[in-house]
Amino acid sequence: MPEREHSELQRARAALDARDWPVARAILARSLAERGDDVGVALLLQDAELGAAADDPQELIERARERAAAEGGFLAHLLVARLEQDRNAALAAARAAIAADPSNPWGHYAEAFLLASGGDWTLAQASNERALALDGGHRAAARLEAALLARAGKLDAAITALRAWLDAVESDPRVDPSARVDARLDLAHLLVLARKDDDALAELARLPVGDGASLRNACLEAAALQGLGRPLQALAASERAATAEPSALVPLVQQALLQQHHLHDPQAARALWERVLESEASREGLGPLIEALRARVALERSSPRAP
Repeated sequence: MPEREHSELQRARAALDARDWPVARAILARSLAERGDDVGVALLLQDAELGAAADDPQELIERARERAAAEGGFLAHLLVARLEQDRNAALAAARAAIAADPSNPWGHYAEAFLLASGGDWTLAQASNERALALDGGHRAAARLEAALLARAGKLDAAITALRAWLDAVESDPRVDPSARVDARLDLAHLLVLARKDDDALAELARLPVGDGASLRNACLEAAALQGLGRPLQALAASERAATAEPSALVPLVQQALLQQHHLHDPQAARALWERVLESEASREGLGPLIEALRARVALERSSPRAP
């Protein structure tokens, strides 16, 4: 990326991160006018417009639809695909973008992302492969590839892909810093699953200062420390996770398992499983139900047997 363009996008990124929508819009609108249909800049400009219209984005959505209907160009359809809240409408817009310019990888990536979000993994993989065939360095498609590999259980390939993505976008102002944090957390998670716990801790240590107390960070640190046979440190990390988000179930389950199986304190484990059950009563969804069933089994096994 040319130095002037990089500097301009850095200023736009700083404005976006500061939620200074007017400044971000001014920089990005000027940049887009100079570069024509630069998709990366257009997406950032749309992010700034969404930020400015956060309370009522409907007018922005309607204007994008009207422009796509009037112009019928690739970029107009792609921007609609990003805004549509209905998945089928978004897919239709993405496919209209592909029809307008099948050689542009962003349309195929948009289709892949939307298919993946609906659980159509095989179709998503095919669409994303088309995007990468058109541009092997496409940053969004490369990120999605890592996620698809992880979902398929190809841990080593997913780890390699995610590391390559993080290296490629390390100083890219087009990428939201929070996306890099999420990707590094995903990488640490994959490393824990692959039993590469030292590597997982090293990745967590690379997170920006201030992210160490986050729920997911602390839970992953606890899991890695447990895998390394350091249960007391794992317990401390899990307790930090509970402090970061007191209503979360995962830290309680982690602590209960550590007390039960590693620190051999059945009373402490029982108290924690009881807290899991109490917390589950106010929640909906499959995850809390599974943890509640686990808690009930643990409590039943730890209860004194009748003579």
